[in-house]
Amino acid sequence: MRAPATGDRGGLRRAGPAPARGLVDAVVVAYNSRDDLAACLAAVRRAGRLGSVVVVDHGTDGSAAHADALGALTLREPANPGFGAGQNRGLGATTAPYVLLLNPDAVIDPAGLAQGIELLDRDASVGACQGVVADRRSGEPERSSGVSLRPVHLWGRLLHLRHLRRSTLARRLALRVPALADHVERTSPEPRPVESLAATALLARRSALDEVGGFDERFFLYGEDLDLCQRLRRAGWTLVALPVPWAVHASGSSAASSWQREVDWWRGTMQFAAKWYAPAPWALAVTAAAARTALLALRRPASARRAMAGCLRDPLAFRHALRRGATRGPGR
Repeated sequence: MRAPATGDRGGLRRAGPAPARGLVDAVVVAYNSRDDLAACLAAVRRAGRLGSVVVVDHGTDGSAAHADALGALTLREPANPGFGAGQNRGLGATTAPYVLLLNPDAVIDPAGLAQGIELLDRDASVGACQGVVADRRSGEPERSSGVSLRPVHLWGRLLHLRHLRRSTLARRLALRVPALADHVERTSPEPRPVESLAATALLARRSALDEVGGFDERFFLYGEDLDLCQRLRRAGWTLVALPVPWAVHASGSSAASSWQREVDWWRGTMQFAAKWYAPAPWALAVTAAAARTALLALRRPASARRAMAGCLRDPLAFRHALRRGATRGPGR
């Protein structure tokens, strides 16, 4: 992971005295998130055993100055290299053995975080954990943990099958399919090992992140947490979903529009598929992405090329480069 830059542009700024060393440091990557920071940082400050709180500002709305005033350490990088790159840079400014990787629109539950810390203290095989993340608008649990992304999930998003969760019959059928069950039952009465954890409010062991090289900075937005979890598990670390209230999250609050958010989602998740899928699953993924590209182009004909690039062309180019060995970067 890269060390923080020095100097005026993008340098680390400390507000007030240096914080005491703690067991957990927090890293928040913000993109025009000024309005969310006060609640986010206030909740983090209520957590026990806390050390540094670092805010990496990728936007232009004054989030860094606001975070300064709220007592955080700040890093400014308005060029916006991506969520994973920002998290890596923030991690380079921290030293605690555990790190809370946090979205600015997530408000952590200090009691839940305490249980996560206890888990990492108790079980050295756990590389990362997360509890139940609730959607701020509906109050329902988000799908923040479970199996990793499969082609069936891409097709489910394409066909808007999430609406079937309201049907009792559809829920019963989904529970019989391991790849779909966690979309229906998003919480468990007991802690459970999972394949993937969202980077909404992820508590991770620093040594695990160091071992795999942090986030792969070739991912800009979406897919980077799937990729990180894949590499953590391949390195032998266990990922755990806890059955405790963990955070309240305003999903997608920084997206310019629902259309752009959908393009970004497909770009990132298809990049994950490009990196990890065998040929047959990859073909299924490409077919789903092609169909989604067509639907997005119909919705905004003037932006058809942007949809094509995000959902299909860029992931195809990424996979081709990987297969040729031409792509280099951290987190390989």
